[in-house]
Amino acid sequence: MRPDGRDLDPEKVWSLTEDDAYGMFVDFRWADNGGKPYCPRCGCLEPYSVRRRRFRCSEPECRAEFSVTSGTVFANRKLSFKKIIMAIWEEITAAKGMAALHLSRKLNVQYKTAYVLLQKLREAVGLRRSAFTLQGLVQIDGKYVGGVLRKANKKEERKDGRKKENQNGKRMCVLALREANKHAPNRTLTRVIMDENGKDAWAAVAKHVDPKALLIADEHKAYDDLIGLVSMHRVNHSLQYQEDDGTNSNVIESFFSRVEKAYKGINHRFSTKYLDWYMAMLSWKEDTRYMGLRWQFADLLRTITSRPTSRNLCGYWQCAAQNIVDQVWLQGEPPD
Repeated sequence: MRPDGRDLDPEKVWSLTEDDAYGMFVDFRWADNGGKPYCPRCGCLEPYSVRRRRFRCSEPECRAEFSVTSGTVFANRKLSFKKIIMAIWEEITAAKGMAALHLSRKLNVQYKTAYVLLQKLREAVGLRRSAFTLQGLVQIDGKYVGGVLRKANKKEERKDGRKKENQNGKRMCVLALREANKHAPNRTLTRVIMDENGKDAWAAVAKHVDPKALLIADEHKAYDDLIGLVSMHRVNHSLQYQEDDGTNSNVIESFFSRVEKAYKGINHRFSTKYLDWYMAMLSWKEDTRYMGLRWQFADLLRTITSRPTSRNLCGYWQCAAQNIVDQVWLQGEPPD
C-alpha cells in the first residue's frame, strides 16, 4: 500500500469533537471567503449570529436566516456534524462501497438514517461527474447489472436469463467510458441504459468524448456507428483480449471488476432507480484510488458542501422517494 493510502489517521477522525467537525464544514462551505459565513441567498458578506451556529443576513431586503448546511446536501439535517464526518471517512476507506447496515452499526444510527446519508453522498458525486469531456485514449464498454432470475428447482424448468423474453425488467446495462492515458489522472463516466445499443453509445460519445480522442471498443455491434464520429480501434474479444501491439480494453474492465465486487460482496442488489448514483460513486473511487485518503476526504467534503439540496432525498422517508424518477437513459434521451 502506498503511504498516502493511510495518510488520514482514523483515531484523529473518531476523536474529533462536535466543534471540530463543525469547523471543518465551515472551512469547506465558505472556503472562497476565508471560512467566514456569507448569505447563500443574496451573497451579503456581513451576516450576524442570531443563535448557536445560525446566522441572519444584514441586508434589509433579504434578512434570510441560514446555517452552514443551508442549501447544501445536508440541509435540514438532524445528524451531528461529527457523525457525518465519520460517515465520509467510512465511505472513502471502503474500496467497494459501504453498505447502509454496516454504517448504521458503525455510527449507532437507524438503518434509514445511514441509507439516506450514503445516498446523499452518491447523488452529490454523481451530479459533479455528469459534465466530463474525456480526452486522449478512451475505452468504452457495457456491463449488465442486476435482474438475476431465481433458478427453478428442476433442470427442465430453468430459463436462460440472457434471453430477452426471460428477463424480469430489472436487468440494466451500465455504459462506461474511461480514459486510459499514461501518466495522467484518468476519469470514468457512466450511464445507465436499458441495453447495449448504438443510439445510447453514440449519444454518450458525442457529448462526453473529445472529437480528437482515440476510442477503443470491443466487437459489439452497438459500437459500429461510432466509427464516423471519432477515431476508433476495435478489439475482437472472441479472438483475443489484447492485440499484438498491446491495444486492449483492460482499463474499463478493471472498473467493471470493482462494480462486480461491489454488487456481489457489498450491496447484493442495485435498485434501478439509484443505479446511476452507485455507479458514480464507484467510478469516483476508481479514479481517485491513487490520490490518498486525505485528498479523497477533502474532495468529498468539498463536494457535499457545494451541491444544492437534493429534491430526491430531502424528506425521503416522508414519501419523497415516490417522486424519484429512474435515472435511465432511453434511446439517447436523458432521464427527466
